[in-house]
Amino acid sequence: MTRCLVSVFFFMVALTLSGPLGAQGLFQDGHSALLGTPENPVEVGVGIKIDQITSVDQKAENYGAVVVLRFEWSDPALAFDPDELGRDFRVFDPPAFVRHAAALDAVVPAFVIHNQQSNRWVHESAAALRHDGHVTFVEKSSLTLQAPHFNFLRFPFDTQEFHFEVVSVFPSDFVHYYALDQFSGLGDTLGEEEWILGNARMLASTTTGLSGNESDQVSLVFQGKRHLTYYVIRVFLPMLVLVLVGWALFFLDEYRKRIDIAGANLLVFVAFNWAISADLPKLGYLTFLDFILQCMFLMTGALVVFNVMLRRLKVSGREDTARKLDNYAIKWIYPLGYAAIVGYAVWAFLMQS
Repeated sequence: MTRCLVSVFFFMVALTLSGPLGAQGLFQDGHSALLGTPENPVEVGVGIKIDQITSVDQKAENYGAVVVLRFEWSDPALAFDPDELGRDFRVFDPPAFVRHAAALDAVVPAFVIHNQQSNRWVHESAAALRHDGHVTFVEKSSLTLQAPHFNFLRFPFDTQEFHFEVVSVFPSDFVHYYALDQFSGLGDTLGEEEWILGNARMLASTTTGLSGNESDQVSLVFQGKRHLTYYVIRVFLPMLVLVLVGWALFFLDEYRKRIDIAGANLLVFVAFNWAISADLPKLGYLTFLDFILQCMFLMTGALVVFNVMLRRLKVSGREDTARKLDNYAIKWIYPLGYAAIVGYAVWAFLMQS
């Protein structure tokens, strides 16, 4: 009698239908009753294995993935006689399994991917039923997922955290999730060149589900670090050259030439700033690289003003004073100023954050 009160719910998977509706894997009908009971909740194992990372869009704060989802649970109502059937397993496509379970008044747990942003395009999916009622559901699909945990304060030395969150539709009193660690993690060939991805782990927790109550959640969490060789060659090495060019200006006797070259350096720093900001969202805080660039921009602007001042001293007949200030700047102000900027940036952004 109790089992008759439990209605069958549907997996959020593609059912081999054509068009966007099938690709979304939307729920069907049959939501009128609860799944399981508080005294005997359905124990569902969840595995999340990411085979590919198709993209990482740090400006939109999301990433694309090809993932294999695995769900396992047991329900005696689904058991059958292997001798009568002639084999120990039955294999269904998702809609056929739902119909079979509905005919037996059996429970089929439902799930959502909490941080999903796009359609979930299912490549393959199947449900295997063992004679004792143990069910294994496997789905391979591709989708885009939100990455709200990105923090660019240490950019480009930042370590970002990626999440893949699977949440039960039903409250924790009725469906309980546990992690299938042996079927979870990252693939060996993710196809992502910009990031070094690793430290994958499964986390079980609870969150507010679709019902408004606490629902079980299992998440695959992994971290990504940038390939620093790209930034050393494309960003930091050119910046070092510009700093050395600015320092070399002090060895020119002609102040007008100094002003022209320093002005050109200002334009280069503006171009650097635009190129870097194009890859990041419009942040409300400075990153490590932003701080370095803005300080270099200010130093180069001050260099222009300083050389204009030296030019004015020379024209007014105070060339000796101009040379003393010039010599002082070469030996102390310029090199120590940049050392202080870099030292503070490392301490404030890399060591304190």
